Amino acid sequence: MSKKNKSKKFPIIIANWKMNGLLRESMQNFKHIRTNIHDSLVGCEIVVCPPYTLLRDFAEKIPGTGIKLGGQNCHHEPDGAYTGEISAHMLRDMTCEYVILGHSERRTTLNEGSEMVGKKATIAHQNKINTIICVGETLYERDNELAKIVVREQIIHSIPKCSTAENTIVAYEPVWAIGTGAVPTSEQIEEMHKYIQTIIAQELTQFKNEPRIVYGGSINSNNSESILSIDGVDGLLVGKASLDPEEFWGIIESAK
Repeated sequence: MSKKNKSKKFPIIIANWKMNGLLRESMQNFKHIRTNIHDSLVGCEIVVCPPYTLLRDFAEKIPGTGIKLGGQNCHHEPDGAYTGEISAHMLRDMTCEYVILGHSERRTTLNEGSEMVGKKATIAHQNKINTIICVGETLYERDNELAKIVVREQIIHSIPKCSTAENTIVAYEPVWAIGTGAVPTSEQIEEMHKYIQTIIAQELTQFKNEPRIVYGGSINSNNSESILSIDGVDGLLVGKASLDPEEFWGIIESAK
């Protein structure tokens, strides 16, 4: 197979708020970020993925700010009797341009397999939503030299044929580093990001160019600049630190 075309990738910083945030405090946090963006030269694309309860309020206030809105998940069916779920069409109706899929918290606690993630990505793309597809190994898998095997299987089965470099981002999140304060070494991050690039280039023929590959796992304003400087890291998927507006702004600033 011919080598994929390489191009300069604009870094992306994605805030995953998970199941956090009430209306009043969340709008205050958003106002802080919006004001800083207005007053500063930002060197990255910014995506905020709040809980579903806040999507409407964000949808009303985000236009003109330069911030993009994302969902934290979507169902694999377009509609139907799926109590408690949300469809890609609903996310799009709330002006979402991105959706996080296959996060380790859903893979492990809700037993979501890669095939299901692939179905969700397909319907997201059908609704013109860009997907952030998460992959990553547990500590047991890394310690037993299974990390690359696990990540390859997740990539192959989670990324559908309709994926392109324009509508798909791959997020490498070592499960053992999420929310633990533990961060892989720069060498470990670079090795896995380059491995993901290789798998995509050699085995996923739907990609004509390399998609952005971002890193997630215990990111904060103290380590974000060094992680972004690692070869192959095209952005960050930020969890806990994105809930603190000052901390999150420090991460955005590091992308300069």
